[in-house]
Amino acid sequence: MNKALIIGINDYTLSPLKGCINDMTAIASYLIDNKVFKENEIRLLANNRATTYAIKQRLEWLVADIQEGDKLFFYFSGHGAQFPSRNKYGEVDGLDEVICPYDFDWSSEKVIRDNYFVKTFARISKDVRFIWISDSCHSGDLSDTSPYYFYKYRKNKEEPYETDGQKAKFIPQPIDIFWRTMTAEKEKIQRENPLTEKVVYLSACRSNQIARDAKFGEIYHGAFTYFLMEVLKNSSKDDNLGKIIYNARKLLNKNGFKQIPQVEGNKTLIEKTIDNIFN
Repeated sequence: MNKALIIGINDYTLSPLKGCINDMTAIASYLIDNKVFKENEIRLLANNRATTYAIKQRLEWLVADIQEGDKLFFYFSGHGAQFPSRNKYGEVDGLDEVICPYDFDWSSEKVIRDNYFVKTFARISKDVRFIWISDSCHSGDLSDTSPYYFYKYRKNKEEPYETDGQKAKFIPQPIDIFWRTMTAEKEKIQRENPLTEKVVYLSACRSNQIARDAKFGEIYHGAFTYFLMEVLKNSSKDDNLGKIIYNARKLLNKNGFKQIPQVEGNKTLIEKTIDNIFN
């Protein structure tokens, strides 16, 4: 059973974006046009339908009844954030990288944390071919496979939150959350890699960086998704995922974007082409 879940959210109440629905449809079209997935194997979830509850429901659908040799694909375009966590004593003990559903409001109930993804995707056999892509801020650690480094965005003068034609894909923190985040920064928690052998994870930036929503010609896209698609269109069938991400990095840099996309996870799959992974 093959399944793809593709999510795009523009219509955030706290901080709207413009390119995520275009990202979602571009990714879906690529998968269909290149015969990676069929239409009836793909589910889309957009804007106000992409609530916390709905995303978790679809993630359960994604991992249910999967068997050896099946292929899975999960894509998210929207806001990402770092969310301070507390231990059982109520003390701030670290930071979680999160994606922001449509109903995100900085409460623990309306957020999807990295450890939720780890717990959900850990149920997948390593013999399933699984690619996960996130075009969101701080996305480098969503797979929970490396240590985090806190990004002090309020102090960084080189990467403003919003510029002409561009917007960061994260929601500025309320002051109380920001205070907890500064506390969490001191912990420098090291994380395990429970998904390393089960997934190839492509992220829009490092965990301490922001990703951009920007205008390309007359159309808005996530910068990472836009250049990833450009690379895929012009790639040789012999180009592996490592080279594809390397070329996407070069295009981002050439066009003035500071974010550095990452690829991590199963090294055997990273060294294969997309055709070899999925076909």
